[in-house]
Amino acid sequence: MKRKTIYTGLAMLYLMTLSVLFSSCEHKDLCYQHPHVKTLRVEFDWRDAPDAFPKGMCVYFYPTEGGGGQRFDFKGTTGGEVELRTGTYRVMCYNNDTEAVLFHGMDGFDTHGGYTREGNVLEPIYGNGANYAPRAEGTEDERVVITPDMMWGCTATEVEVTDTGISYVCVPESERDVWEGKPAVSTEQVITLYPHELVCTYTYEVRNVKNLKHATQMCGSLSGMAPSLLFGDESLGTECVTIPFESVSDGVSTITGKFYTFGHHEENTAPHRMTFYVVMDDGKKYAYGTDTGERFNVTGQVHDAPDKRHVHIIIDGLDLPQPIENGSGFDVSVDDWEVVEEDIVM
Repeated sequence: MKRKTIYTGLAMLYLMTLSVLFSSCEHKDLCYQHPHVKTLRVEFDWRDAPDAFPKGMCVYFYPTEGGGGQRFDFKGTTGGEVELRTGTYRVMCYNNDTEAVLFHGMDGFDTHGGYTREGNVLEPIYGNGANYAPRAEGTEDERVVITPDMMWGCTATEVEVTDTGISYVCVPESERDVWEGKPAVSTEQVITLYPHELVCTYTYEVRNVKNLKHATQMCGSLSGMAPSLLFGDESLGTECVTIPFESVSDGVSTITGKFYTFGHHEENTAPHRMTFYVVMDDGKKYAYGTDTGERFNVTGQVHDAPDKRHVHIIIDGLDLPQPIENGSGFDVSVDDWEVVEEDIVM
């Protein structure tokens, strides 16, 4: 009987010990995910581009330790939510509705850039079928590439995503001179990006044009421009290229136009030469600005523009020929361009 009593007492002591141990343990969920994944909200503030009209935006998060970036796309201009692992990043964004811009180096923040395909100076008139036109002297070896679309974007650096919030540096273009150097901090896991114009807008006008009413088709080109843009630091490619652009006639005396360009690389010393190609109603074709000298040399206007992203070029005076009455009519061929050498007062 004593042995049975001892066994029973030991069993009760064991059960009581287990009860105490379990009652003193606090239940915790096991965490198998390292690092954690957080839900962030990306917001766009358009104070530096209030007239922007993109159909959508894309955002790349590049881990600072290396590796490819993670891309997120949003419709419209407001942004949205993304899921991202905790860690440190560099971020870039730009509109995702471009058609003319091509991309390269997308695996890295420092190599991610945009460029455009090769074209022809007559492409605004004849499309891809154009194959020949005289070029401005000294620019014959420059590649001809088409103009880019308008692009808006920006970058954010020192981005750190934690379990408790996000900190980052993204300075509006209009506030760079007054920025105090302090990262933004959000405990609500929100990052605000401030897109601005990434490409330049060039406009031009040719005033006091004679016999303009007889012109049926025209276009132009500008030499010495940059072919590409890196989004990370907004640096331009160093190669000089020629870009074609459209021309619009008022039918009286003025030719105008507007086009986009990545801009002018300040280290390039090549001149910027404008050339115009005009088809008259008698079928004859004329090229202006192909000779050397100061004719259509707009280097000073490009370099000295008050706003490098919005350049306006003015050329005063252009004498188109008086066509022969009852001429041969419009000729769609692209051969036999007549080069016209004419002094132009800039």
